[in-house]
Amino acid sequence: MMFNKPDQERIKTLGPDRACAEWVLRNGGKVTWSNGKQLADYNLLPPESQSVPKVVTIDGSESSISHYGFAHLSGCTMLQRIILHDNKYIDDRAMKGLEYGKDTLEFVQVSKCYNVTDVGVKEIKLLTKLKTLVLFNLSGVSDLEECKQYLKSQMPNCKVLGN
Repeated sequence: MMFNKPDQERIKTLGPDRACAEWVLRNGGKVTWSNGKQLADYNLLPPESQSVPKVVTIDGSESSISHYGFAHLSGCTMLQRIILHDNKYIDDRAMKGLEYGKDTLEFVQVSKCYNVTDVGVKEIKLLTKLKTLVLFNLSGVSDLEECKQYLKSQMPNCKVLGN
């Protein structure tokens, strides 16, 4: 929980993209920067005196990111993709927390996150810019097909994929 909680002072001082990247990397995730470079090691972040590129992709697969940190998405103006695969800390509260990225997110994958339920999947409707949603292997969801139909009705410009 400690590495997930946003530090507003740090965000203000170092910027939202640096703070977001620190959150993801501290918790075992990966980021892709706007210059195309990927980073998976917190220790390879540049010194705080150097600016960082914008975050465009977060890969939270097999990480410990949780709903506590999703406020870090706020202010990341180029964030387009989030992948949440095989993460035991992702739950319905995290699905609601994706709303912090609603102005920029175009692609979301949620898969093999067994703490996500039908209620959480339906929260994704808040992502108004979403173009592609991939959902699969969600054992906590009782009726994935019904959830997908609901999301398609709420987000007609979004492709909802997965089995």
